[in-house]
Amino acid sequence: MANTNPTELEFATVFRDKNDIIIITMKDYRKLDQYDVININLAIRHKTDNKPALKLLDARAAWSMDKKAKERAKLEHSASVTKARAIVVSNLIQATLFRFLQGFDKQGYPQQIFTNWDEAYEWLLIFKEK
Repeated sequence: MANTNPTELEFATVFRDKNDIIIITMKDYRKLDQYDVININLAIRHKTDNKPALKLLDARAAWSMDKKAKERAKLEHSASVTKARAIVVSNLIQATLFRFLQGFDKQGYPQQIFTNWDEAYEWLLIFKEK
């Protein structure tokens, strides 16, 4: 299968697994800047061949984004091709905060927040055939 090899970035690992799910695992890192956002999105696009994809973001590491990175992420987000996204966070407090903030940012695809990686993965598999 093409593009299964992981792409290692300083702050994340991106790969496509046997179920064609794009798995993004964040690493402990300083604040991401706008160029980091561009780099990770290029890696994701390469793994998806610019086609709609299921994405699992493991955001449990210690990282954050500066203001320009957040602005860039919004631009990249609008251009992304996502069928569904599962986000895994460290704890229930983070999950609750993400769910609250998610209410203000409507996506054109299903998105769910989890504290358990396996549950997040199983949820994405629901969308595999859609």
